[in-house]
Amino acid sequence: MKATSAPLQIAGNPATAYLKISNFSSLASMMPPQVQDFKATEDTCSFNVGGMAQINMRISQKVEPSLVVISSDEGSTFPFTLAFHFTPGDAGFTSKVEAEVNVNMIMAAMLKPQMQKFVDTLNQQIKTFCEA
Repeated sequence: MKATSAPLQIAGNPATAYLKISNFSSLASMMPPQVQDFKATEDTCSFNVGGMAQINMRISQKVEPSLVVISSDEGSTFPFTLAFHFTPGDAGFTSKVEAEVNVNMIMAAMLKPQMQKFVDTLNQQIKTFCEA
């Protein structure tokens, strides 16, 4: 199952978003309310989503300042990837967040609305952070 946020045009420098996203220690303030027990180091983090799933993740790819890919880590309830794309433009940059979760069709049907809300909220938080 895949969820992709709508691209957002953001006033500012993509390096600001990249630096925030590429260090898990700085992400706690961007987590939506469904995320509980957030713990992080620079390259790894763990949290619980709505009491339903334990998520452990690591940064698996960085391309400064345009891409950060986060992957599930050992102990996660299910495998996933989360990609943050920052595309420079004339008046700032465009941000897009993609999540891909490997679950069965029944779970996918239940999780799809929450995943869409999650990627949309993360992308909006990036915009808010960069334009503050």
